[in-house]
Amino acid sequence: MAYFVARTSIAYLNPSETIAALMTLICVASPKGGVGKTMVTAHLAEELRRAGIPRVVAVDLDPQNALRLHFGIPISHRAGFAPEIASRRLWRDTAVRGVNDVIIYPFGTLSLERQMAFERVVVTNPGVLANDLVSLAQAPDTVVIVDTAPGYSVALSALIDHADMVVTVMTAEASCVSLIAEIHSGSCYAREAQTSLPFLHQVVVNRFDPMNRISAMTMPQIIRRLGSMHLGTIFRDEHVGEAFASQKLIHHYAPFSRAALDLEAIGDRLLQTVRRLH
Repeated sequence: MAYFVARTSIAYLNPSETIAALMTLICVASPKGGVGKTMVTAHLAEELRRAGIPRVVAVDLDPQNALRLHFGIPISHRAGFAPEIASRRLWRDTAVRGVNDVIIYPFGTLSLERQMAFERVVVTNPGVLANDLVSLAQAPDTVVIVDTAPGYSVALSALIDHADMVVTVMTAEASCVSLIAEIHSGSCYAREAQTSLPFLHQVVVNRFDPMNRISAMTMPQIIRRLGSMHLGTIFRDEHVGEAFASQKLIHHYAPFSRAALDLEAIGDRLLQTVRRLH
């Protein structure tokens, strides 16, 4: 299948710069579901790979198991690492290769009983998840980006203290704006508002609609409150849903769409931010 990729202004890595942008663990999270968190995770992984990161690993910690679909992995693919952890087996060989050679670790399909078994294993031994993901992120020429379940979860709790960066996804809607104080402080991830965060915290605002009165009124307040935490904004774009329905990333479905340009700009800023971490 042929894919078409837009010409890009993203800052590609020179060989001498590569080491400054690698060996990083990024968690993508949100205190609220339905904000497009998984879509953002998939496209940030794609943008990092397009920018020249030699090895990008995308890990799905959301039981909805939807990350794989953005990369064209068939719906019929039910395997993943969570069933292996639930059965106390090694899970590193559950990876599949997606578009543009992004390495995907699908969550996998679990019954409710098996989901509870997975969570029990992680609660009892957080290292079964965290140690392996940290090990992946410490491999040469590698960035690991993790899609976590909405809100506070057992898996996020096991991993968050090991993350170099957390990217929170929100929308400029009343349900998210009401949480802006918790997002700004990081307390939405079960942290005391007064304590310093052990990770760099960045925020992406998704599905901004300037024609929506609430969005238009709240967006300036969001940007003012977040300040340097604001990684970027993605405008509402019907191409995003169409791309997902086609199991394609936006650059392969509508490379000149507004969402494609927004995600490219956010990917560029993410790359620069990752460089500054090291």
